[in-house]
Amino acid sequence: MLGLDDQAFQDHAAPFLRHHADPATTRRLWTAGGAAVIDGARNRPGDPAGLSVVTGVGPAPDLDPLLARVAAEIEVPWRYTIESTSHDTLPATWRSSDTDTWHWMWTRSRPGAPALRVEEVTSATEIDAILDEANPDSFARPDTPGVETWLGVRDGGRLTGVGALLRQPDGTGHLRGVTVLPAYGGGGRGRAISTALTRLALSRGSGVASLSVYTDNEPALAIYRGLAYTVAHTFVSGQAVRS
Repeated sequence: MLGLDDQAFQDHAAPFLRHHADPATTRRLWTAGGAAVIDGARNRPGDPAGLSVVTGVGPAPDLDPLLARVAAEIEVPWRYTIESTSHDTLPATWRSSDTDTWHWMWTRSRPGAPALRVEEVTSATEIDAILDEANPDSFARPDTPGVETWLGVRDGGRLTGVGALLRQPDGTGHLRGVTVLPAYGGGGRGRAISTALTRLALSRGSGVASLSVYTDNEPALAIYRGLAYTVAHTFVSGQAVRS
């Protein structure tokens, strides 16, 4: 187990650890080869505060034995996020039957200007109205800590799509909550918002833009691949089984 400091994160090969994990909220860090396990990552919105959240990154030959070692040292966590290639090696007392599978994607490539007009949105009421209708489980809301700005598109004065930019501890810009009202889908609004957010993300900070997307969200994946995002990690997340 390593002492916690920013350099321990920056020196690690896993992009997620370098650009997404927060040393300030991490209690413990274990490494072995190209793998790392952290205890204390940020909870999902709505989770009880202060409970253990474990994240494991890296190739399975390194991560699998490291997870076994960590599981023998700590209590069952509240939640876990594990590389999909290692999920089946988790202890039975950890594994959940209700899981999400998602990609963590990143890019350093700055796209051209969006094809539609995108503007900053400051009205929490307007943002919440879109999220409540089209994306109620969004990981970003107007009051989410760390959100730098919201951008959106309008049609005839009505806000029809929004998305947020959150700054990670190392300065990486992370896209969250990109949402378009169903009645306005398919018109390039999601791509325009994602393009503008990516350009803003890369304009300062670490020079990296990142995002998280469920693996079965093909329309969103098509947009992100078109913006030169690539998959760095595929994770399985779940609430651990607890006695």
